[in-house]
Amino acid sequence: MNVNRAWDFPWPVSCKDWINLFLLLMLALSLGLAACSTASDQVMLSSPTLTRYTALGASDAVGFNASISCDGPANQAGTRPQRSDPLDCPNGTGYVPRLAQALPPPVQLINLGRSGAVLSPRTQALQDSIPANLLQDQLPRIPTDSTLITIWVGGNDTNAITLAAVRLAVEGGDPLPFIEQQIRQFAADYQTLLQAIRVRAPQARIGVANLPNFAQIPLGQQQPSSVRQLLATVSVGLSQQAINPLSRQGIPVVDVLCDRRAYRRESFFPGPLADGFHPNDQGYANLAQAFLQTLQQPTPPQTRCPPFSSVGSRQLDREELKSFLRARTGSPDRPQGSL
Repeated sequence: MNVNRAWDFPWPVSCKDWINLFLLLMLALSLGLAACSTASDQVMLSSPTLTRYTALGASDAVGFNASISCDGPANQAGTRPQRSDPLDCPNGTGYVPRLAQALPPPVQLINLGRSGAVLSPRTQALQDSIPANLLQDQLPRIPTDSTLITIWVGGNDTNAITLAAVRLAVEGGDPLPFIEQQIRQFAADYQTLLQAIRVRAPQARIGVANLPNFAQIPLGQQQPSSVRQLLATVSVGLSQQAINPLSRQGIPVVDVLCDRRAYRRESFFPGPLADGFHPNDQGYANLAQAFLQTLQQPTPPQTRCPPFSSVGSRQLDREELKSFLRARTGSPDRPQGSL
């Protein structure tokens, strides 16, 4: 038997024929690989990752003073939502919907912001008119599949702590130890919130923002000097002692305290409900841009940025504080967030 019979062909095969056959096989293989690659690319392009974005906050998350606010006609009428139901306004001009619009699509937004909210029950207990707090009102409503959560809280807390400090000073007490204790409590409550978020939504990336020096925004500049002193002590203390240290835990911190744009008049005026406390469309756009930039490229907040990080003298005029309280007591109901 001829052992080479299996390799015999019924026709003569030249070296050139072998080469042509090899080239045809290689061409077919390359076309098949290209088709697989194209199909794979099409799958990736058609199925981008969904960002499930949940926002926690107060009237700034709602968009108070924005041209398109997330509580719309209720905001104009001076009434507020009774609980933090998700606010449906994808075209809003507050910082939350603007940030959602700037994130890579697709994005699913759940806005739990509520006007007047503070961080915790302890701060809420300082003032009867505070309607809610993040720990009890918003935390339980965070979707467990959230992949991004932003937090901006502390404006109403600053006002509540400052007003309590004013009353203490008028009664003859020393407000500074009280303020220091409140800052420590705020820091502890913030840690409680973050730990609870990690348990409830373990896949979520968290981004937060610190606070401006509220003595230097337009509304703060209208206050008596002793009130401005307390506002600076509280807001700068909350930022530097409670919020900024979160960057060491790997949490991106938007440095509003040291952002000059946060103090410019054009960041507050004009606006449909301009009060010198809540940003307008321009101010919210600046904040959304700062959030996006910090989420993409986290940078630790500055430790000092005079004059914004300065608290000045701690000497208080008690008669001035008494006059401030009398004027406030005799005034009509004020929007949450204003002194």
